[in-house]
Amino acid sequence: MSVQLPGGKVTSAKDVGFSAPGSPFKDMSGGNSDKAWISERTGNTISYLSECGSSSEPTLQQLETDSLGALSDLHILKSDEVSFNGRAARESISQGKIDGVPVQVALVVFKKNGCSYTLSYGGVEKQFSSEQKYFENFKQNFKAP
Repeated sequence: MSVQLPGGKVTSAKDVGFSAPGSPFKDMSGGNSDKAWISERTGNTISYLSECGSSSEPTLQQLETDSLGALSDLHILKSDEVSFNGRAARESISQGKIDGVPVQVALVVFKKNGCSYTLSYGGVEKQFSSEQKYFENFKQNFKAP
């Protein structure tokens, strides 16, 4: 979710490079992300969100926290400082519940050239690991301008 401050226009990043995840994932238009895909097999999703031109400078920790805000009973299983696209990033795996359903979410958050990026993979906890390799592949091919 982005907060619109007076005078600050938040836009999506242009010229982002990525490879869409293959089958069973299919394009899922709309929603709160720049681009998203859903697995026809499990309902797991892969997405990315970029926000440029915000007058606030969120920390990587704030970006991670904002992305996990929808989960109740949140447990962060791992959260590491890593290098991603040549920048400092946070990579995490969390568990929680949405509407009482146990889910798991993997995130990569980073900032580059005035934009913040959130790459996410999520799904029902018991189906999470079955398609995690598609997210690993997506991350390897993601290039922020």
